[in-house]
Amino acid sequence: MTAAQAVSGPLPQARPRHRRPIGLRLTLFVGLGLVAAAALSAIAAPLLAPHAPDAADLGARLLPPSWLRPSAYPLGTDAIGRDLLSRIIYGARVSLEVGVLSVAVSGIAGTCLGLLAGYYGGWWGELAMRAADLQLSFPFILFAIVVIAVLGPGLSRIVLVLAVTQWASYARLVRSETLAVRETDYIQAARAIGLADRRIIWAHVLPNALGAVSVLATLSVANNILLEAALTFLGLGADPSIPSWGGMLADSRNYIQTAWWDSTFPGLAIMLTVMGFNLVGDWLRDLLTPDTA
Repeated sequence: MTAAQAVSGPLPQARPRHRRPIGLRLTLFVGLGLVAAAALSAIAAPLLAPHAPDAADLGARLLPPSWLRPSAYPLGTDAIGRDLLSRIIYGARVSLEVGVLSVAVSGIAGTCLGLLAGYYGGWWGELAMRAADLQLSFPFILFAIVVIAVLGPGLSRIVLVLAVTQWASYARLVRSETLAVRETDYIQAARAIGLADRRIIWAHVLPNALGAVSVLATLSVANNILLEAALTFLGLGADPSIPSWGGMLADSRNYIQTAWWDSTFPGLAIMLTVMGFNLVGDWLRDLLTPDTA
């Protein structure tokens, strides 16, 4: 192989010749369907929601679901007469916004830091990894309480907390991937013909880490949706005036025995959305894991 051929791109990964099992394809279809449903609800909420999410009607408070008879409230109403279906549809905006933005910020920051730490190494790499170890050892809930107590609750604060506490996972992952490829023949050949480090990192090292990063990012979105709901449930998340699934669970905790639907449907929305992202992440992991057979 000539030097020019060696630096033309990352070495092609072996791909299995046989088709993926039906179970893996079914996992992808179910996962994508759940994620698409949540995304569609967030994007087209004004078109899909039958009522305004904050429209209250005390005369219709705590109405049960009505699937078998015509009703203006198919999933019932909450304690002040707001339509549960409309609030769940609008609540998808909060969950996806926090999940996607926090992963984007932490993923980009951690990936860049991991690339530099793995490629250059030395004291810089050790310093970055010790900072990552320190971050990973700090309790998340304690950090979240301190930051939100100082800055106040809000979606931007939740995104900040999640991004600051999760960049280390991406940095460690990307650093390990970078260490595995920086001494390979095509990287050495790229250095030999005088390619700049920046081009080598972005054109030849980064593509080798994107597979693992995409799996971690997909699973992290699901995890961050749960964390946002938990923080909002504790009163540390979204403003109470904004419809969110965690806030709906918090509002319904006093009516679990008398109005089961008030907490069941927001909980199902969280469960199905998180399951969708987890299924897609599992499929990506299985797809990118080379077969040993």
